[in-house]
Amino acid sequence: MSIFYKKRNISSFRNTAILTMSVIVLPLFIVVVLFDVYTIQQQKTAIRLSRRNTLSAYQQQFEDTLRITDDFLTDTVANSLDFASIIYADTKSEAYLASQALGLQCKIQLKAHELLGAFCTYSQAFDSYRITYSGSYPQADLAVLRSAVISAANAGHAASGWIPLPFSERTVLLYTYIRSNTVFAAMIDPANQSCSGLGSEDRIFYIMADGTPFAPNVAFQADTLPLPDGHISSSFRDADGRKYDLTHLALSPIDGYIVYATPSISLLKMLNFTQRVLLVITLALLASIPLCWLSLRRFLLEPLNTLTRTMQAIQGGDTEIRVPQQSSIQEVNDISGTVNTMLDIIRQQKIDFYEQQLETQQAQLQYLHKQIRPHFFLNCLNMIYSMAGEKKYADIQELILNLSSYLRSTFRDSFKLVSLDEEIRSVSSYIRIQQIGAQLPPKLDFEIDADISASYIPPLSILTFVENSIKHSTLVDLSLEIRIRCRKLSSEDGGYLNITISDNSAGFSSDMLETLNSPSPEVYNDLHVGISNMKQRLKLLYGEKATLYFRNLAGGACVELFLPLNAKISGGNLQ
Repeated sequence: MSIFYKKRNISSFRNTAILTMSVIVLPLFIVVVLFDVYTIQQQKTAIRLSRRNTLSAYQQQFEDTLRITDDFLTDTVANSLDFASIIYADTKSEAYLASQALGLQCKIQLKAHELLGAFCTYSQAFDSYRITYSGSYPQADLAVLRSAVISAANAGHAASGWIPLPFSERTVLLYTYIRSNTVFAAMIDPANQSCSGLGSEDRIFYIMADGTPFAPNVAFQADTLPLPDGHISSSFRDADGRKYDLTHLALSPIDGYIVYATPSISLLKMLNFTQRVLLVITLALLASIPLCWLSLRRFLLEPLNTLTRTMQAIQGGDTEIRVPQQSSIQEVNDISGTVNTMLDIIRQQKIDFYEQQLETQQAQLQYLHKQIRPHFFLNCLNMIYSMAGEKKYADIQELILNLSSYLRSTFRDSFKLVSLDEEIRSVSSYIRIQQIGAQLPPKLDFEIDADISASYIPPLSILTFVENSIKHSTLVDLSLEIRIRCRKLSSEDGGYLNITISDNSAGFSSDMLETLNSPSPEVYNDLHVGISNMKQRLKLLYGEKATLYFRNLAGGACVELFLPLNAKISGGNLQ
């Protein structure tokens, strides 16, 4: 059956909550946003369509005016008796009277079409010029118009179609017909366009193909305006920085555009009441997502995270931690209370076990300390026996005095530490014992920092290695030189006492170094019982805080001890 078993995916509560909110809230939010976007786009489309329809009406009016005017010019030149009378007049007076009669017909056209600005007739034969116009134009502009008509007559042919004619403050369109050196011309003035039903700041005006407006006073006094560039709409900012939306429609009779300019409006102004309500709902829904997440995180996720961290701390061995019972959810507080009760039980069990372990360690310390003392005493008795055989009674007396001094310092409670000074005096007494009667007596050199002489260390922690140095020395022709250096090493947790014991012997063998420095050295034998006991004592007193390290120097063996200076010893254990 195991081949059909599929491992279940495990997810955190946080990820599950996020997934649940995403499945429920996000689709609803996306639907509302899409609906808002759709309604806004529809509103924009309706506004653009309304502007385009309005602009189409004025475009149609403009194109109809040009077409009707063109038909009127053509029909007049071809069929009008008044125009023919101007051509075939015998006198200038007849030509004048005929142009006056034609002017009456032109006035009818001017009244019918507001974009029409003027009609002009000119007889080159009699140099007779007559203009019929509506509105008011500066004399300079009328002179420009007269000059253009006369220039067409002198050229003998007219330009094809409507051509722009610049005036002082505007540009007009001029269409000329020439028959038998007689000119009949019409002027269209786009500035005469009147607009009704527009907003107070809306404008409709005409521009040429290069963007130059026909009437700058209507077109923001701009020299040029943006062209549609493939789109119906564009935008423009006036001299005051106000932004306008421009809608363009091309004019077929001429190379230009009719433009609808309206101030740009904000999104809110563009929306109706219903759309604004929907937008507010959308924003409220968007704001509710982080609020819902914060509420979920505060009232559920954070208490669960705290509970998870507590369980991880318990797994790491910290049974002093407690879970706060401050959640607004009763179930979470119940779980937290259960965990705290369990921690109290574990703590009490740990205390009971600790006390039992402490009693066991105290018994071990007493046993180990008693092992070290007989080891040293036997060595001293062997020396006294040897000197008695050689009848060195003075040396025996000195040895007994040094031994008595040493015994007074070492016969103490095995759980009480000794000062560094006391340990050094014991080592000095031991060295003096070894120097008595020796041909090459061992030498002892101290280098101790002044501020650590009162520091406390385990008894026999230096003497053990000095004794082993003398015991295992293989020097024949040289005196054994033992150097003891004690110094303070600073650290964040109060510092360490570094004790270095070195000599000028042959040093440790590679196999012995590997054995001595291993985590669990097998040195429980007659040769290294002192070192083995010392390792056990350090472990019981300091745990993992103390370090004992063996190495070789260029001139002999070296042992280093690192003991915490601020260690608190209670019952033989580091607190």
